[in-house]
Amino acid sequence: MGSLEIHRLIAAETAAEATLLELQGRELGRHRGVSWSGMAAEPQPRSPEAIEARAQARLALRDAWRRSSEGAFISAVADCQAAARAAFTTAERARAGAARGEPAEWRLQVLEDLAAQARALAAGLRQARRAAGR
Repeated sequence: MGSLEIHRLIAAETAAEATLLELQGRELGRHRGVSWSGMAAEPQPRSPEAIEARAQARLALRDAWRRSSEGAFISAVADCQAAARAAFTTAERARAGAARGEPAEWRLQVLEDLAAQARALAAGLRQARRAAGR
């Protein structure tokens, strides 16, 4: 997850940098003509290395938070929520499939999916209990 997460954070930092440069450019445009030359600084983009370093720092902060008791508890509860949403969706699919007259092998597969989601929910619950007991 770390590699995928750092790529997402770098993309988010790059997008934030583009937005910041756009806002700074607008502000510079506002100041031109009503201020002396050089009063408003030209927007300076951060280097790719600086963007990556900021993303790495954010990832380190996020990982430290996740290792804290509060972070571990909230992360585990979020895992429970994701599993419950997936189970709800699967149960809806099972209900709709039964109404359509899906065959027994299809129904058994949907039940296997539902059981896997129930196990994920139980695992999240165990993690939340451990984090709450720290």
